Amino acid sequence: MEEFKEFDDYVLEFRKWLKDTKKQKDNAISSRISNIKVVGKSYDLLKEYSLNKCERVFDELAFSKKDLFPKTDIIINGDYYNGLATYRAVLKLFVEFLESIGYVQPESNGKSAAKFVGSFDEFKRFVGPFSKNEVNRFCKKDREKHKKICEWCGETAVLQSAHIVERPIIVKQILDDFYNIGPDLYEVYLEEFFVKFEEAHTPIEKHIFFLCSECHTKLDKKKTITINDIINKRKGE
Repeated sequence: MEEFKEFDDYVLEFRKWLKDTKKQKDNAISSRISNIKVVGKSYDLLKEYSLNKCERVFDELAFSKKDLFPKTDIIINGDYYNGLATYRAVLKLFVEFLESIGYVQPESNGKSAAKFVGSFDEFKRFVGPFSKNEVNRFCKKDREKHKKICEWCGETAVLQSAHIVERPIIVKQILDDFYNIGPDLYEVYLEEFFVKFEEAHTPIEKHIFFLCSECHTKLDKKKTITINDIINKRKGE
C-alpha cells in the first residue's frame, strides 16, 4: 500500500524530478511549481490521477479560440486560451512524473464522505447534470475515433453521445441495485456511484451512438430514427 503523503509532498518531489530528470532551469521549475499548485487548488490531482490519469481535469482545462466560456472554475486574469494551455502543459508533466514513480493512491479506510440522500427525482435534479458531463468525459476517446462523422447521416459535425438505454434508466437501475434505503429513498456515496455509472457504460460501443445534433434529436425526440436503424447501419445492413 502506498505510504500516505500530502499533495504538497509530491509537489516537492515533482520539483526535484523537473530538475534531475527533465534538466529544467530554476526559473522554469519555479513557474511550473506555481502553476501545478494553482491547478491543485481546484482539483484533487492525486485522486484524479488514480481514477483516469487526470482525464477529467484535462478535459476541463481544454479551451479553444471558438469557446466563449471555460469549463474550469480556475480564474485567469488575461487570455484563457494561453493560460489554460499553460496549465494543461504542466499537468501533462505532473502526470508523467506520477507515472514515473508508479504512484498508487493509498487505500481508504472507508467510503468517501460525500453522499446524497433523497428521492430519485431529487437525485436527477441535483446530480443528473454532472452525470451528463461524466458521459461526455468517459466517451471522449471513442467519440474522437469517429472523426466528427455522424454515425447515421454521415455528415461532418460536432458529435453528441446518444444513449441506447436512456441515461435516467441507467441511473435508476444503479440506485435501485445499490443505494435504496426505503420507498423512493436513496443514500448514495457519490464517488462510488460514478465508478458504477461509468462501468455501466462499458464497453462504450454497446451503450452509446455518436450522432450530430439533428440526428440525436430525430432519435430521442422526433422518433424518426430508431435504435435498430443505427445498429443495423453499424452492421452494414
